[in-house]
Amino acid sequence: MKNSPNTNMKQVFEHLANIKLAEPSPNLYSQTLNKLKKRNIIPLFWLRATACFLISLITTEFYIVSNKEKIHKELSSNVILKTNNILYNE
Repeated sequence: MKNSPNTNMKQVFEHLANIKLAEPSPNLYSQTLNKLKKRNIIPLFWLRATACFLISLITTEFYIVSNKEKIHKELSSNVILKTNNILYNE
């Protein structure tokens, strides 16, 4: 004989009746807070490594920009010839 829907429902209700409430330890809240305080969100090693990388990146950027300006001035002075008119005024 097949299980009828009523017997299935009775089994479900029996399982639900057997569920007990969980009893957490009394100091669970303080333990959780202590773990959250001790936990570093970002490890200090990675913070230092990122800071060093950014500083070197910015320094390199300034160095490249300053060299490009020097090179650009040198190239423009070589391309544009300056005429000397001293001999024409004699």
